[in-house]
Amino acid sequence: MIKTPISMTTAGNENNSKPLVKNGVRFNTAIISPSETMTSLQIVCFFDYQKNRHYEGGTYAVNEHFGGEIDLLRRSGFFRGAVLETLLITPLLKQIPADRFLLLGLGDPEELNADRIELIGYTAVMEAIKLQVKDFCFAPSLKDAGVVLSSEKTGISEMLVKGMLRAITASAALLQNNLLKPMVLTDITLLAGQAQGAGAYKGLQRAFGVYEGN
Repeated sequence: MIKTPISMTTAGNENNSKPLVKNGVRFNTAIISPSETMTSLQIVCFFDYQKNRHYEGGTYAVNEHFGGEIDLLRRSGFFRGAVLETLLITPLLKQIPADRFLLLGLGDPEELNADRIELIGYTAVMEAIKLQVKDFCFAPSLKDAGVVLSSEKTGISEMLVKGMLRAITASAALLQNNLLKPMVLTDITLLAGQAQGAGAYKGLQRAFGVYEGN
């Protein structure tokens, strides 16, 4: 069954935002928990377990839906959360609606900066392309981990999307030179909490260079 990407639904997208498009890939934001997305791939970020073990909001909900298994995987060392570490899970028991669930490591929260956030965005797209998914939802989960950066609300999504755009541009170049299979990815949705929704979309606009506000 082909699922309608969450970015194209009205549920969860309370910004009434319009998708922005790069090389045929639509970007949008949505206010919805990663435990509730109907998507081919749900990506959720976690810091290094030795440095941050805080669960809140979306990460708490996801862990609860999996019966605590996410925390167990982290405590057992199967997914520590090192920088760019990944662990792919298939929710065979329909613990969450997503077809596949990817844990993506953020590393030490003390070392998190703009370059690393951009690299996380780049890696997310490359992983989605590798998995040949049509759409994916992305939850940075910084607030869920209790981490607040000094950058403004729009900064996180802007940096993430810049990395994602770079990955799409690189993939297009590979495709043009017959170094990559045709890309099936058409939709990317950045998830945000209620308080961060408007700022996330402004960050998306800034990454695309179309934001006209201050």
